[in-house]
Amino acid sequence: MSDNFNKNRIIKNSLLLYVRMLFTMWLNLWTTRLVLANLGVEDMGVYGVVGSIVGLATVFTGGVTNAVQRFITFESGKTDGNTNLVFCTSLNVIFLLSVVVFILLESVGVYMLYYSVNIPANSMNAASWVLQLSILTCVVNLISIPYNALVIAHERMDAFAVISILQVVLTFCAVYTLSLFDNRLLVYGIMMAAVSIIIRIFYQIYCHYKFDEACYHFIIDKEQLKQLGKFTGVSTASGAIQIVSSQGIVFVINWTFGVAINAVYNISLQLKNSILSFALNLFKAISPQITKTYANNEIETHRKIVYSGSKMEAYLIFFIMIPFLFRTEFIMHMWLGKVPSYAVEFAMCAVFISLTYALFEPIRTSVLATNKITKFMIVPEFFYLLVMPMGYFVSKIWGNPIMLIVVIVGMDILTCVIRTYYAVKVSPLSTIDLIKKVVFPSSLVAILDSGICYILSLILDNTIMGFIIMFVMNCFFLIAIIMTFGLNRSERKICYALISKIRSSIKKK
Repeated sequence: MSDNFNKNRIIKNSLLLYVRMLFTMWLNLWTTRLVLANLGVEDMGVYGVVGSIVGLATVFTGGVTNAVQRFITFESGKTDGNTNLVFCTSLNVIFLLSVVVFILLESVGVYMLYYSVNIPANSMNAASWVLQLSILTCVVNLISIPYNALVIAHERMDAFAVISILQVVLTFCAVYTLSLFDNRLLVYGIMMAAVSIIIRIFYQIYCHYKFDEACYHFIIDKEQLKQLGKFTGVSTASGAIQIVSSQGIVFVINWTFGVAINAVYNISLQLKNSILSFALNLFKAISPQITKTYANNEIETHRKIVYSGSKMEAYLIFFIMIPFLFRTEFIMHMWLGKVPSYAVEFAMCAVFISLTYALFEPIRTSVLATNKITKFMIVPEFFYLLVMPMGYFVSKIWGNPIMLIVVIVGMDILTCVIRTYYAVKVSPLSTIDLIKKVVFPSSLVAILDSGICYILSLILDNTIMGFIIMFVMNCFFLIAIIMTFGLNRSERKICYALISKIRSSIKKK
């Protein structure tokens, strides 16, 4: 795999994914507003709590997803790899795992719904049905993991973009029609389950038609099973700790402040995921090549992709994060209409969490490619468990939800630092290079653009037109700052080459 091939593939896939992002991000935010309007704060909070119960199953699904994605991509990057063997082994193991997940959710999940969470009595029947539908969706998604891994390993981002757009359109249509029904919480659960199942079917049909490796055989390779088992075991242990902490936060909020703040937290998570998806479009384009370059022992190219990828992730977050922080309350009113109490503060904190996750994703993929993941995945997650007792005591002492979300942000940042410390110990990356090539230029760009955006916020009116002008002007200023201070010489050449290609294409048309 040549360096030139890497650049061309990244550029092509990034453009495809941004077309998808521009549409899906806007529609997702509108969908959230409709969900809040149709369900109300209480039912939206109930749905979030039920989702957190099923989310406990990601202790299994998250670990096996990481393992299957890593080994299928790694195998496809080798010149003599047998991807079909990995695919079939993975799928057969997942069939067995799905049975275990189903049994656990039907026992532990149902118990938690009735005895461990605070749900209003009039919503309990609908919540019970939503739980069953969510369990079905979880099992279907689990079985689809190897198919999704094939799409990513082959870097077919055109298919990913089209199916993603279909998913958000179906979701929006489902939410838009909620007003026609009475028991909206139950109907919402049915519709979300139906959309998830339809999308999974599309992925599987596409893989069977496009990839020879998707041809199923009842094969379980012992050596491959051993490797998958070891990777999955460590990843699952990490996921178990992560789920305890992340879902534990939901229960801490429920115990201390009730379902209303659960709904606010759920809104902030949707905002975080929407902003994060903006930056992770680039990551989806470079992720397979991080693993493949390591598999082919192209270490220098591997480092360049990781450093440039981490930096670009931060820059893409800045395009949304910096204007958002200077117009948070106004944007939240435009988005939600009636803004729940504390939603503005939770939203501001959510963008910082987005930055932390986006900046670290390429580094995480580099470590997963090495298969040396034990300390890297376990130690930081144990540290993050402190977020629950700290959040609980802060909530009880101050009685203010804002203090709780501040604790969550602080713990996310500290955990990211610990993860990076262990990452450089097992991967080809270095601490000095990360500081010099990622942290320093990213911080410089953020400081300079924040100053400009602050001045713009003082000059321009707090209206829709004022915000649009500020956002557009800030984009131009941010691009200039990135090109001047945020890129090295080789990265500038790539950008100039891309601009030249776009100009040439326009002239031909």
